[in-house]
Amino acid sequence: MLRRHQRPRHPALKERSLTESKKQLKTLASGLKTLDEKATAALPGVIAAIVSWLLKTAGSAAVWLAEHLWAAVLALVAAAAVYYHQR
Repeated sequence: MLRRHQRPRHPALKERSLTESKKQLKTLASGLKTLDEKATAALPGVIAAIVSWLLKTAGSAAVWLAEHLWAAVLALVAAAAVYYHQR
């Protein structure tokens, strides 16, 4: 049931926003991969390996979240629940 201040959402709008979210996450992953390559070239030895691993892991997580958007939504809901529970 809709409240007075809520507007009904058209299904096409929901689908478009999901598609845009997936594109943004994939763009983030691509940017992290590019940053990984630049950091590896700029930093020496062990530091470069650690930074490279962190950026590759973050990029992989962004790709996984783009493919499984439900998990991102679930994580946000859980974070909000923990935040409000601790208040």
